[in-house]
Amino acid sequence: MLGRFGLSLLALSGLGALAATAATEAARAWAGSYHYEHDAGRTVGGSPIIVTYRLDIAAGRGNRDCLLRIEGFQTDETIVCKLSGGDDAVAVGFHTFGDGRTVNAYGTRLYDVGAPLFEMRRGAGRLLTQWRGLNPSGAGASPPAGTYFSRQG
Repeated sequence: MLGRFGLSLLALSGLGALAATAATEAARAWAGSYHYEHDAGRTVGGSPIIVTYRLDIAAGRGNRDCLLRIEGFQTDETIVCKLSGGDDAVAVGFHTFGDGRTVNAYGTRLYDVGAPLFEMRRGAGRLLTQWRGLNPSGAGASPPAGTYFSRQG
């Protein structure tokens, strides 16, 4: 006899399986490499402030649907991410940093597990991005939705 508690667990496990299937489908629909180069101008000394974002999405990797590499001016970070969504729109959520920890190299928790870093939407022949927890413009700034990433392969 399952009882009420057993049925609840059975229902929750079914929902978990549906969510995993949806995430896998999103990864298949969006599989490929995406690139964004953020140009924040120059330092007082004249050095360019450029940071490159490379998002690689592949289906069938469990919690490693995607890998986001952020490299450039005073930045070298890898984020293991998880997708949710469908064919037309997807949210890129934080899973861990590249070393498997949920805190950065300085021991600071920047994102909660599952928190959306940004969302991408296909429309009118463009790829639109809405930044969420991750913000290339820096603390306190809120960049508008726009065309940031482009598909590379």
